[in-house]
Amino acid sequence: MIIEGEYQNLACNTGDAVVVVKLDKSMKADEHYSFFIYTDDLMLMADAETGQDTVERRGRVLQAHLHGRCPWMPGNYFLLLRWAHDDVLRYDLQLDEHHQWHVDATPTRCQYMSREDILSGTLIMQRAAWSRLSSHPGARQLKEWCINRAMQNRVNASRCNDHYNPLEMNDNLLVAYRSRIWRTMVPLMMKRIGNIEGELCPVDCAILFDPTRSNAFEELHSIFGDSSAANNPFDMFQSWADDSRLRIYCFRNIGALVDTGGKNLMRAILRHCPTKNKKVIFMGTQQEIDALLEQNPTLQQYFPPQNRLSEEPYSCQDMLRLFFSEADGAHLLLSCKAREKAWRVVGKAWRQGIISNWTMEDMRQWVNDELVPANMKGLIQRRQQLRDDQCPHLMLPEDLDAATLLRQQSSFDAAMHELNQMVGLDELKQSITTLARRMRFNVERRQLGLPINDMATYHAVFTGNPGTGKTTVARLLGKIYHSLGLLSRGEVVCAERSTMVGRYIGETEENMKHLLEEARGNVLFVDEAYTLYNKNDDKDFGRHAVEALLVMLSRHNPDMLIVFAGYQKEMDNLMQMNPGLAGRFPYKFHFLDYNAPQLMQIVERVLQRDSYELTDDARQALQQGIALTVQNRTDTFANARWAEQLVMNGIIPAMADRIASAPHAYDRAVYQRIEAVDVDVALERFGVKAPQTRQRRTIGFCA
Repeated sequence: MIIEGEYQNLACNTGDAVVVVKLDKSMKADEHYSFFIYTDDLMLMADAETGQDTVERRGRVLQAHLHGRCPWMPGNYFLLLRWAHDDVLRYDLQLDEHHQWHVDATPTRCQYMSREDILSGTLIMQRAAWSRLSSHPGARQLKEWCINRAMQNRVNASRCNDHYNPLEMNDNLLVAYRSRIWRTMVPLMMKRIGNIEGELCPVDCAILFDPTRSNAFEELHSIFGDSSAANNPFDMFQSWADDSRLRIYCFRNIGALVDTGGKNLMRAILRHCPTKNKKVIFMGTQQEIDALLEQNPTLQQYFPPQNRLSEEPYSCQDMLRLFFSEADGAHLLLSCKAREKAWRVVGKAWRQGIISNWTMEDMRQWVNDELVPANMKGLIQRRQQLRDDQCPHLMLPEDLDAATLLRQQSSFDAAMHELNQMVGLDELKQSITTLARRMRFNVERRQLGLPINDMATYHAVFTGNPGTGKTTVARLLGKIYHSLGLLSRGEVVCAERSTMVGRYIGETEENMKHLLEEARGNVLFVDEAYTLYNKNDDKDFGRHAVEALLVMLSRHNPDMLIVFAGYQKEMDNLMQMNPGLAGRFPYKFHFLDYNAPQLMQIVERVLQRDSYELTDDARQALQQGIALTVQNRTDTFANARWAEQLVMNGIIPAMADRIASAPHAYDRAVYQRIEAVDVDVALERFGVKAPQTRQRRTIGFCA
């Protein structure tokens, strides 16, 4: 067999691969032949069959033109040639870095019901569904499940033909996904390729329990039970259990099954499900799956290892194929040079860890939000040069700068840079830098296929006075953890006692349920956390909030970072009041108050950000005023927040009053220059006595 390809360069390998096969004596020239080329990760790259224009027959020589659905990349492939009575030959192929094909001259004859037989026969009968699944990145486990399932279905078909009862198969799945498209794709493949019968019934677990209702399980009851059934959640399932119809229940948002009321929900579900007629799919993030199994160990008996599927991190080839697919979907026409540059930049970004944690949604958003708008200007310019009857196309230019293809630095590096740019906090910066490097080290080991046995948790306690940067650091930690794949979203959700603790029975539980749902994938920042616990009041509802947080704190990899913040003395008392809390927070960071030079640096950065300039007298007055403030500050002093307010609510309004109260030239410098009198007025408004080392100037414009 000979396989050829004509390409101008590596990144343009999207053309036809020409396969030439000379038939031996055992293969009749007039039989039907099918060709399939797969990658090592079971992606169907191309296919053709006799009877189509893509296959030419010249005696005992077959020539097939196989058009790749995605770019041909260097790596290993295999070609399946199928003919006659399910006979299959496998040829191992390799495409080198110089875009030359190498073919194993000796094919392997594959047996009946082998993987090759299934890949070229049974799965091709569902060509549309299988092509979609085979091209999906990170779906190796799901593909393997479909292959094994097809084999089992064929065995049962043979048993039925021989009048034997079919073997019973486990149709329940545990699915851990990264991209949202899996929530619809997995059930679809389960039915079409897995050939599992039954009505598909999606169930949103987040609405099954509502503690504010007289019957907290009312929604569960309305979905599965009879309207006349009792309020007991176990009885609600009776009519569901007695129903003989075939159904596949797909449970989503399963994080609700481990939150408040989750144990009762799971007991009710497991009482009557899964059964012979009721199949279940539990779908969630890997963290939610782990928490569900940890809280309900009996659940594992319903899901054998082969039925526990995970969407795997995307490989470099996955990411490259995904980029070109999304670019095509956005109607971006890539020239050969632009394709070559995109090829190398995207590959480099994956190897550097910039996009190694991206999902399909991330790539689609990047293409649509950055690439498409960046090229709209070029489209408008070209449109002016075209005739009215010509249609412009959105095209990446050949001289496209790599910086416009990808951000110049990863979100990890950007967050670390922002952290290091903060004023002061030297010891804290070093601790967080070491922590972040450790996590990135584990991510890089995982990408290299090395084992990771990191059972550590990363919850933290921040102590310090107001305005020392606790909330800002929590926001940066969210970005860092998200860039490393430890948080699915990485935003900061702020909470305090008033938003967590209710006044009536059940209100606290409801508040915590919604709060934990909002915080899933994010940083939950609990300010003044010590107000939640009062050891002298057993009736205080705050203990229910602490109990809900303890459940989340005890989980491994909960897809949530919980940060308790407050004054150091009160936080120490909280940890002593409840011994269960102290061990849940392995990281404790203390934020020191800013000294006078650091506060001056913060003020100057705020002014520089908005293009203001200090005169020498104004700088001297500001330094003296800040030093006097630091000398007399109390524990409630707001530190950096005070410095920002001094500028925005003190200096700038005083400057505006001065300029408006006297005639002045409409000059740019006038609106940038801050005078000493502006600082004096601002300090007085903030209760700081103006420095007496120089003569006080009258308010007014000075030319």
